[in-house]
Amino acid sequence: MRLSHFALALTVILLAITGYLAWEAQEEARGARRELELVRKQQAAHDSAMPASPSVVASLPPPPEVPDSTVQAVPPLAGSTLMPGAPAVTPSPAPAAAPLTALQKQLLGMPAMAKVVEVHKDQGFAVISAGKDKQLTSGMKFDVRRGDGLVGRVIVGETIEAAESVVDIDSTVALPGVSIEAGDELILPIRK
Repeated sequence: MRLSHFALALTVILLAITGYLAWEAQEEARGARRELELVRKQQAAHDSAMPASPSVVASLPPPPEVPDSTVQAVPPLAGSTLMPGAPAVTPSPAPAAAPLTALQKQLLGMPAMAKVVEVHKDQGFAVISAGKDKQLTSGMKFDVRRGDGLVGRVIVGETIEAAESVVDIDSTVALPGVSIEAGDELILPIRK
């Protein structure tokens, strides 16, 4: 009889300890979720305070040629509102943005598969924010988008983790003067 009482008491004690540890783990998980929400709110506040990144412009048209006979010399400070009695100068309106091309509309309409987290240009690879969670496999190709323009192409390498992967930067598709940067988005390839 004593042995069964001892076994019952030991079982009750083990259940109480297990219950306490489960409760403590739940409290720790709640704390971690609250901390994660706080970090996300701080990141959102930081992102909203930062100015928007400039979009990539493929090329600007050259300025219009003005014949020398129509150019007139303008005296210094002419039209300045700093001079007493000078007429006020109204600023010229900003030029209207060029309409988007069909390719730009297609680029903007494609969903982002991942973002570039960090770039190692000298070694020719980058780290992206997708991995086994997005069913990535070695050899997959993605175009890299910044704004409404393409900036390059990457190929998924051998290192694929749960939520991050290493990609090789395809130097055969690189645009002159443009390089992949952190924050760029990966989309499905526009052309093979």
